[in-house]
Amino acid sequence: MSENASPEPDPQRCPDVHLAADAVRLAKAELEKAQAMYEKVRQHTAERIKTIRGASLGDAIDKTLVTVKRHPGAGLTIAALIGFLLGRLFRR
Repeated sequence: MSENASPEPDPQRCPDVHLAADAVRLAKAELEKAQAMYEKVRQHTAERIKTIRGASLGDAIDKTLVTVKRHPGAGLTIAALIGFLLGRLFRR
């Protein structure tokens, strides 16, 4: 064995080193998953922004009306919340 080579740590003598190495490997795997998810969300958001920038106000109103027709309860609830918030905001 050469002088520059470090000996392998004995698992019986350094259990904390192995636990730390396992934790680092797990953290690396989780980081890679998070990076992949971030990239997917970033691409989806970029596509949505392009779509929104290309849409007119009329298109947005039409999509809103279609959504409210499909889900009238949710539309009514959102309208009530917006009305409440606007009332609180402009209260004297």
